[in-house]
Amino acid sequence: MKPSWIKIVAAAALLLAGARAQALSIRTLAGGVTPGALNGFGSHARFNYPGGVAVDGAGNVYVADTLNSIIRRIAADGGVSTLAGLAGEYGSSDGAEAAARFYGPQAIAADGAGQLYLADTVNSTIRKVTPAGEVSTLAGVPGDFNSFDGAGAAAQFHHPEGVAVDAGGNLYVADTWNHTIRKITPAGLVSTLAGLAGYCGSADGTNSKARFNRPTGLAVDGVTNLFVADTFNHTLRQISPAGKVTTVAGLPGVWGSADGANSAARFYLPQGIAITTDGDLLVADSGNQTLRKVSPVGTNWVVSTVAGLPGLAGSVNGSDGHARFCFPAGLALDNAGCLYVADAANHLIRTTRVVPPTLQFAALEGQMVLCWPTSAEGFVLEQSPTVDALAAWSPATNGIAILGDSFICTNSPGAAAFYRLRFP
Repeated sequence: MKPSWIKIVAAAALLLAGARAQALSIRTLAGGVTPGALNGFGSHARFNYPGGVAVDGAGNVYVADTLNSIIRRIAADGGVSTLAGLAGEYGSSDGAEAAARFYGPQAIAADGAGQLYLADTVNSTIRKVTPAGEVSTLAGVPGDFNSFDGAGAAAQFHHPEGVAVDAGGNLYVADTWNHTIRKITPAGLVSTLAGLAGYCGSADGTNSKARFNRPTGLAVDGVTNLFVADTFNHTLRQISPAGKVTTVAGLPGVWGSADGANSAARFYLPQGIAITTDGDLLVADSGNQTLRKVSPVGTNWVVSTVAGLPGLAGSVNGSDGHARFCFPAGLALDNAGCLYVADAANHLIRTTRVVPPTLQFAALEGQMVLCWPTSAEGFVLEQSPTVDALAAWSPATNGIAILGDSFICTNSPGAAAFYRLRFP
């Protein structure tokens, strides 16, 4: 008979092998490391500390552009526009598009009909935005901070920083400075699902018996289990539909970057959460500058690092530990399983999706200038004399330079030529 310790070691090895991380390949969807509020394609666009990101069923990406106090939309082709609000103008006005005002929105969620819900953080309200950019206040009173339950303006929040919506249209709010998780029904009734307003802590328990410490990110699965990034506890929590709270991974009050199972894992100020179709959790481990994966394996939750390197901030694209982030915040997944990251302190929106860039042409002093965004790294410029099925495409590698946020290539006019960008 084998000694019992061999069985224990073997079981641990199987556990970790069952949740071995698959590296994520990170690219830049839009933005540049210099903050701003410009619309445009890819790296020509600018954000200012984007805190939240959401995706609708049509593949549009929406961004809570926090320090600009606006809501942005990124189309499937990478074009960035402003859906609602006016950059740099703070307020709480409802209205359409640029007439609306926000104040430091930090989180955004989309329902199945494409309606958007925002944690308008500094206003301490929950806002709703239609696909056409019409803004209304769903719950809370701008500038009034409290923890009252009720409907509409009878309810109050205290700097909420997370939202999630389930398939039934119920909205969940991380009421961050109240240290509670709130629920808003489709009829607009607000109640406290878990935690006790004004009392921080880390206790597991049901409803008001549980305690949180500045919770932020939220995600809800198909059976309405809610997952919470309990940021200042450096843990991940789970809330059952009945309001029972348990700690999934991490150890309250103890920060670090260790991979492992359950309480052996360590996080540092986790924020955004997204749930894959396989039931894995993806977590923006903000203080560690990494993305983590939390996988259910039997009765355990196993944590691994899938992008970034703990403690090393940057804006580098790449796979696994070669990627770099700077305080990643919100996360979202589209229907194809592609991940989107609000890389807040880099002022970027990052993704695992390959985004076809736009190749632009211009005539300048008798020469042709080709231009495409630097965020399209990995794409190769090719040319061919024809575009039929037998076209002979060859790389055009000479004379390519970087000017600002663009790759440029200048060619002298000659025989007819066609150009394309190809991803190997």
